[in-house]
Amino acid sequence: MAQEMKIEIVKKETIKPSAPTPHNLKSFKLSLLDQLVPVVYGPMVLFYPSNVSEVTLTEERSHQLKKSLSEALTRFYPLAGRIKDNLFIECNDEGAVYVEARVNALLSNFLDQPNLEILKLLLPIKVESPEAGTGCLLLVQASFFECGGLAIGVCMSHKLADASTLSTFIKVWAATALGLGHTVVPDFSAATRYPPGDFSAQSPAAAVEMKIVKCVTKRFVFDGPKMRALKAKVTSG
Repeated sequence: MAQEMKIEIVKKETIKPSAPTPHNLKSFKLSLLDQLVPVVYGPMVLFYPSNVSEVTLTEERSHQLKKSLSEALTRFYPLAGRIKDNLFIECNDEGAVYVEARVNALLSNFLDQPNLEILKLLLPIKVESPEAGTGCLLLVQASFFECGGLAIGVCMSHKLADASTLSTFIKVWAATALGLGHTVVPDFSAATRYPPGDFSAQSPAAAVEMKIVKCVTKRFVFDGPKMRALKAKVTSG
């Protein structure tokens, strides 16, 4: 009989930017689109198999994730702030939430037959949490599997970011963790293109409400050779 997969939260802490946000950047205006989007988190889970040629203790890997996250937050400083009255983000460097978890299973077994309910537990917060509009704008969960594999779940408030922003942040965070140079400069000019409306916390109609409906989930699997061929095709133009 297969062992029931369990995820245990072992640590939760706040990660602040490695350098304080300059005074002239302390207030970040939301754009009109930011004000109107639903109060939800944009989620993503990334899986990393164990690298047998590079034996690294879990504590060391976790430390590197936190250190690089702190450095990345300095560039994406609004993510370390808090939304005020659905008008602007107070960039007060309160920080992002970092959760560390242990999984009593092999990563390969989970990926062979992924369970949607278990997958949700690899995220640091529920996607539909109201915290996306008033609380922490970025939460990360590092889940370490018995085999040494790692799942990194990221939730970023949709009030500030879309899928493109989330992807850009992860690229910068990854480059920072690997000690590579920063080649991506985040663009925070949306409010100049779409000026904010005169909404406040007393105007709940400013946000679009989401309805809970039944959804069908489909899984698309691309093996290594197919991915390499696709990358080669893209880079060749």
